[in-house]
Amino acid sequence: MPASLGTVSRISRWTLTGLLLLTGCSAAPAQPEGNSTDMILEAPAAKVREAFVKVLRERGYDVERGADGDSDIRTGYRREISNHNWLYLSRFGVLRSKVTVTLFPEGDTATRVRVQVWSEGKSGEWMPLAGSWVPYDASVPQSAANTIRLVKNELDLL
Repeated sequence: MPASLGTVSRISRWTLTGLLLLTGCSAAPAQPEGNSTDMILEAPAAKVREAFVKVLRERGYDVERGADGDSDIRTGYRREISNHNWLYLSRFGVLRSKVTVTLFPEGDTATRVRVQVWSEGKSGEWMPLAGSWVPYDASVPQSAANTIRLVKNELDLL
């Protein structure tokens, strides 16, 4: 017994609707850029570099490059807990962040600074255990503006 035209039309409509919903839900979310701030600090580049390295290390970042005189300071991911950090970051952690600081000397007494903070968060239904890392907005304590505020405190510029 052949299927009626109305039945085929309903099945096609439901199939098309299901496919549209699946493709619409699987689209990648908008990727936030790194949280960044530009500022001129009234201090020599060497002092600014030392202050950034000190502040970043105090906040749990490993400074990977730039502590010895480069114009770029780069960090690894921030340590949340000491001994079991690998377990926290790989399975139970929900947020992580890393920082890049670029210094541009503006004469002998001023330095232009660009601070970028990249944060990532877990995604997925079982995010702490099986989610993958995706770009995320930086939380306030790890933001670029807060990092500059801490460096200004260190340089006594506030």
